[in-house]
Amino acid sequence: MKEHNALTKGLLSDQTTPAAHFLFCNGNLMTTDGTEKRLPLNKLINKLNYLNFTNGLISIIFRHERDNQDILVHARPHPCVGNNLTCRLMPGNTDSVPADYRPRFLMIDEGLQSILAPLESTALDEQTLKASLPDECLIKTCRSVRRSICRDITCSIAVNGRKHHGALIDFSPAALGIRLAHNPGETGPQPPEAALIDLTRGNVKLFSGTCQLIRNGMNTSERKAVYKPVARKMHLYPQRPTRNPRRHIKPSFLISFLHPLTQERVSRDIYDISTSGFSIKEPLAQQTLMAGMVIPEATIDYAGIIKMKCSTQVVYQSEDTKNNMMQSGVAITDIDVPSYTRLNHLVGMHLDAGAHVSTAVDMGALWEFFFDTGFIYGEKYQHLYPHREAFEKTYRKLYQDSPDIARHFTYQKNGKIYGHIAMVHAYPTSWVIHHFSARPLESKVPGMLVLRQIMHFLNGCHRFASFDMKYVMTYYRPDNKLVDRIFGGFARELNNPAGSSLDLFSYLHFDKSTSTAALPDEFTLRECLPDDFSVFRNFYEKSSGGLLFDAFRPELDMGPLEDKFQSRSFKRGCRRYCLCRGDKHLAFFIVNQSDLGLNLSDLLNGIHIFVIDENALKWTVLQEALRSLSSLYCVRQIPVLVYPADYPAREGIQADKQYQLWIMTGDPYSELFTDYMRRKFRIRYEEPPKQ
Repeated sequence: MKEHNALTKGLLSDQTTPAAHFLFCNGNLMTTDGTEKRLPLNKLINKLNYLNFTNGLISIIFRHERDNQDILVHARPHPCVGNNLTCRLMPGNTDSVPADYRPRFLMIDEGLQSILAPLESTALDEQTLKASLPDECLIKTCRSVRRSICRDITCSIAVNGRKHHGALIDFSPAALGIRLAHNPGETGPQPPEAALIDLTRGNVKLFSGTCQLIRNGMNTSERKAVYKPVARKMHLYPQRPTRNPRRHIKPSFLISFLHPLTQERVSRDIYDISTSGFSIKEPLAQQTLMAGMVIPEATIDYAGIIKMKCSTQVVYQSEDTKNNMMQSGVAITDIDVPSYTRLNHLVGMHLDAGAHVSTAVDMGALWEFFFDTGFIYGEKYQHLYPHREAFEKTYRKLYQDSPDIARHFTYQKNGKIYGHIAMVHAYPTSWVIHHFSARPLESKVPGMLVLRQIMHFLNGCHRFASFDMKYVMTYYRPDNKLVDRIFGGFARELNNPAGSSLDLFSYLHFDKSTSTAALPDEFTLRECLPDDFSVFRNFYEKSSGGLLFDAFRPELDMGPLEDKFQSRSFKRGCRRYCLCRGDKHLAFFIVNQSDLGLNLSDLLNGIHIFVIDENALKWTVLQEALRSLSSLYCVRQIPVLVYPADYPAREGIQADKQYQLWIMTGDPYSELFTDYMRRKFRIRYEEPPKQ
């Protein structure tokens, strides 16, 4: 490993300080065939001064006095005035150009073409060349695709069970120029061998793909091999029958980034775009991308105002020979929550102007909507009323500041809300969907339209690490037939609790002023220890077999998520307790804390109870445990969810209602859920639901 690191360091240092003399084997550049263009001296001077300004390089071709052998020496030009050229020769393997070599041509490599000017040397020492320039020089087209110099990129070449190392020294989408490490006696790979090539800068992978060797220069001083990328398509993710639709949107989106291999700034118009990727079209001669290339940092720009940061990878290329164009498909591999939301909103608005994703909402219109649709009904408002100011404060922050801990989707017309659904980052890897409600709008069905919005959102974002979204869940009343058809119907049709599960809870309010007794001495209420969670998991898997334990992840530290909420001026906490009698576990408690109103039923600001031993635990004892935990809350009545749902009734306790907890994991089940919604509710991505 030390030898490999030293080798890599040596190769990269060669790039930073270009080798002084490479054999120059492209002698046809110095011959004329009548196709050349002419460049006057003043234009050449401008180019030389630009290279001086940008600290760029030129090349000087030296020829041996006797055997006519040419070598190439890199140099940095000084400011140029008139026809006098002064440049500093770059140090390499030796301190100076051998004495029997004389400068013959200045060459400026511009990718597709090279500028060549014959030189008359006036002075030459170990570090500096002075020469006179001609009144005009030649521009020769030498490549069909632009080639660029690369720096600081290491290369791993795996071929036939062997591994070679090197450094990428130049790049075009058609060819990778790699300086191979010198191992005495080794000839290196031989054409036309294929190899798996990985390119990295530091610890960041920039490319991985199959390439074919087209030239082996291992026996030259440059030690350069040239590989041609072979693959035009790669599968970054499993193929999906339903993709978020790509749209041609005007004005066009723009993608800009530092090219991962050349570090040149690249900007391209986006041809079509979805929430999961986009494509661009480039003239063949101006290609910048190749399949398998990773772009760690890119910015999607819309109308010069809205900017979205993301990382991407090129997943396919398709050549249009008729129009001399190359279309490259680019997958978004990660994107932050606000950027993804903006992209989702823009694409969604193109599909339907009434669709809004986490935009500022008129708070009067929102509260009117919640009351008018019956989402806030009499009994719910009775619990909400004493804390209505806190509720209003929470919602102003959620719907006007739009923090990335929560997202909301509305269907609006002329400022009036007709459909609403929201989601919040509730647990380390889980988001809760809630507040689904709608009211009629002419011939449209706003409830289905906001469902389509959130399906668009979920279909693209679940694979992004920034979201921490391995699971989505929702609580709903089983007697709500429409919602039960949507979520419960899918779980029942799937019939696989590892993909989608249902757990029934009883819901009631615990009044902490109703009890003053202490917990009996033989019972212990304490925070959970690591060993306790295995008991919890075993109980749940035997009683349900669903996803709740994996989605809640009670064994994980909630600190990072709590810090994320706090940084957005919100509160989120989750503590885990167990009630024991001696060494025997009787119940577990998930004690959720959040801002009042983060969920209108306060399901994230209440207690989940899991009764392990129903026969050994009486309600009177459970009530005293609840009284002890109630000190964590500032409200008098605390929402409580009890599992199993029939436990309160067996203890003679009347529950307010029941909630079904639906949970779904990601791929491939999100795709199956999309298909289910298409079949059962005729929801289409491409068009509004048919009436």
